[in-house]
Amino acid sequence: MRILLADDKNEIRAALRLLLEEFGQDDILEATDQAQALAAAERGLLDIVLLDWELPSRDPGGYGAPTCNGPLATRDTASLVRELRLRAADCSIIAMSGRPEAREASLRVGCDGFISRNEPPDRLLTLLHIGGGTS
Repeated sequence: MRILLADDKNEIRAALRLLLEEFGQDDILEATDQAQALAAAERGLLDIVLLDWELPSRDPGGYGAPTCNGPLATRDTASLVRELRLRAADCSIIAMSGRPEAREASLRVGCDGFISRNEPPDRLLTLLHIGGGTS
């Protein structure tokens, strides 16, 4: 299973990678902004995208410099979800946020699931059908 971790926070990506690797997932890609997420979707078949609902459209380390030209530089997350669907139609998109109120918006724009960052890791594993999580 190929999984894309799309989050601008290194510590979040590292924790997710460790959790997934612990349960035998080793085909893991990473993206720190929307342009990288779209590029990963174009490069290969994705099964799952774990998407930070607040994923920036700009490189967080680049002092606000756009990571790409044109509309992607100001793209909102709803537009990103639609574009991911065009580039990787068969993948599951799971939105992640520390704001539980983002659940409704993420599902409305086409995400397949939502996980709050406050939920235990077993909940994520269950949502992904990995490892026998019990929540």
